[in-house]
Amino acid sequence: MRHLTNALDVPLPAASSSRGQVKDTGEACRERASSDLLKSVTALTVNQRQALERSAETWTLRGAMLDRIEKSIEKRRAIDAASAEYETQHA
Repeated sequence: MRHLTNALDVPLPAASSSRGQVKDTGEACRERASSDLLKSVTALTVNQRQALERSAETWTLRGAMLDRIEKSIEKRRAIDAASAEYETQHA
């Protein structure tokens, strides 16, 4: 059972994917955005179409953000590795 840390915490349902694992990546977000855009084409109402278009835009932005974070992490790891190597060579 989940433990809530705050009276306002609300347990969220587990996210699902085709393999049963959450893929919180830029690519997964872009796939979700594409899916929502495809659904918006066949939406029955204007409101439904607009909601799916907004969702697609949000997923696209989230994917871009996750890509930037991943690049930042990779750069930080490279800097840390170079720094550690420099320290071992110049100790």
